[in-house]
Amino acid sequence: MSSTTTRPSSPVPPSLSGAAPYVAPQYLTGSTVELLRDWYHGEPVRPLHLRDFLRPEFVTDLAAAMRAIPTWSRHAATYEGRLGKTEFWDEEVDEQDEVTIAQFVVKDIHALLDEGAMDVAHQRTLQEFFVFSVLSDALRDWISSGTGLVLRKHTTMELAAYRRSDALGAHQDLVPGRVLAVNFYLDEEYTPEAGGRLAFRNGEDEEFFVEPVFNSVSLMPIREDCWHWVEPFTRDAVGRYTIAMGQHLEGS
Repeated sequence: MSSTTTRPSSPVPPSLSGAAPYVAPQYLTGSTVELLRDWYHGEPVRPLHLRDFLRPEFVTDLAAAMRAIPTWSRHAATYEGRLGKTEFWDEEVDEQDEVTIAQFVVKDIHALLDEGAMDVAHQRTLQEFFVFSVLSDALRDWISSGTGLVLRKHTTMELAAYRRSDALGAHQDLVPGRVLAVNFYLDEEYTPEAGGRLAFRNGEDEEFFVEPVFNSVSLMPIREDCWHWVEPFTRDAVGRYTIAMGQHLEGS
């Protein structure tokens, strides 16, 4: 696991300026650009884990909004080959003896912003996150600043939560054009005893682990010879609130 902080400096590089309303100042420096470059183009291939990533006031509101979502659905799936899977929802989940995915997800993220769907303040926070991560280029430019990747606006997003024994089996996410997975961890009650680590194995059979501590983000390369999974969550109460995103190359 790589966990790194950088020293703040001024001014903010232009490539990082769009992220300034959301990302903590220590990750808006020239050193951040170097960090991203060294990680993505260096060896060994591994996840990058950054703690205290979002601005404190923003992440506090975002965590509260995640907990307030009223439309969590029970979800499970079994993998079929590299990309195929059979999914199960709600009552069907408890009927399955063996699955490779078990968690809670939000089926329709866009519906969270419908009038009356949830508290207006929480809706506003979620909308801010969507602007940062999808609708503007703020997050994509931040990633590209050091990696050199030219990312397209199309992304996948999943809002997920876990309870005791929930986990994700080993898989690769080899969706055409996908080069990175980005995970925002938003459970302020998480402790290492709760498990649920992100595990990653590269082509050299080296394994790395990321603890989903509150207000951290992991960036994980998607490659043909790499696998990842989520270890079982061990807390009875629902937690490990995560926003997971797939990043894709422009033109793919």
